[in-house]
Amino acid sequence: MNISALLAKPFPQEESIGQTLAIAVSISLFVVVFLYVFEPFGVHQLEGLTQLYVCLGFGATTLLASITYEAISRLTRLKVVGARFTFGRWLVYLFFALLFISLANFLFVRLALFGDIQWALFPYMIRGTFAVGFFPTAAIATVALLRQEKKNKAIASDYTPSKNVDRSPSNASLFGISENQIRYVQALQNYVTIVYVDDNLTMKKSIERSTLQGIAEQADSGSLIRCHRSFLVNMDHIASISGNAQGLLLALNDCDEPIPVSRRYIDLFRGPN
Repeated sequence: MNISALLAKPFPQEESIGQTLAIAVSISLFVVVFLYVFEPFGVHQLEGLTQLYVCLGFGATTLLASITYEAISRLTRLKVVGARFTFGRWLVYLFFALLFISLANFLFVRLALFGDIQWALFPYMIRGTFAVGFFPTAAIATVALLRQEKKNKAIASDYTPSKNVDRSPSNASLFGISENQIRYVQALQNYVTIVYVDDNLTMKKSIERSTLQGIAEQADSGSLIRCHRSFLVNMDHIASISGNAQGLLLALNDCDEPIPVSRRYIDLFRGPN
């Protein structure tokens, strides 16, 4: 595999704010433990509780910087959602995240321990942060990306509708649309977009004031299931499935739009063991 192909691969993303916060906390705890155990960057010169407090201070600063940078990256759309968030984009995200964390920790250590800021020393903080954070994290992420992609591709290749669907035809309808004609439903704030085909197999859209949960509760056939926080999909009209590190992608009959399956819902598409 060449480098450009690797950089273009979709990269897994956190599926909730809770997961993002958990990752930030984990990174911060790692920083505390790493500094306290290995005592790099002059930490070995500190003694007793001072050493512990400084390590905890680095951890707290890293946590605050990580959360702040995450918020900034979302507002500036450096961290996009979906297939456009590739491994290459993630590396750019990681680079600037570590640069931001380096700045926060530099200000912390200079103001807390020395009472002044000597910018000539900032490159040393950057070098140390990247040595500990960038290359090991990028290597681990590469392995995790390829393993997850392989796993999801295996699930996709093993899936056939006959393994998972055993329903009788239904005459049920939603908002006057036959459930059998519905291909997928997408959340749109306080509304949903129902995508369906008419009797001539022409794609149509209907915007209704409802929620995905409300649609799922109204559906009678059992064919409309949640596959993503923003999508319901009609299981009876899945033409094929492909997989990448972010999850699965569903190709539906008479529909050009691929529908994502997030990691939370992948088990619904596994074949029998």
